[in-house]
Amino acid sequence: MMMFSRFNPAPTFTPALFDTWSGVAGLYKNAMDASAQQWLTSSAHIIQQHTLQAFVNASRACADALAKNAVSVQQKSMERFVDANQKAAGMIGQAFTDAWMGTLRPAR
Repeated sequence: MMMFSRFNPAPTFTPALFDTWSGVAGLYKNAMDASAQQWLTSSAHIIQQHTLQAFVNASRACADALAKNAVSVQQKSMERFVDANQKAAGMIGQAFTDAWMGTLRPAR
């Protein structure tokens, strides 16, 4: 038979031990809160950066497209103006030629 000289019962929890565990839990809570806050803040910052970058890129692409369109429309406009100018010169030349040739025709 074994004999124990002295039996140690389970430790009793004193208010100081409860305070210690409460302090330890508070440390972990603060660490988790700080990590969650950093994660939310950094995620929001990334989303904000990418949204702003997308907006800037879209604005640049739109400005480029509008500039190309303006050049294209201006070029087509000049082509139409040159074509109209050539036709007008042809019409005026034909009218002068007809008028001059009309004076050279014998009367009937």
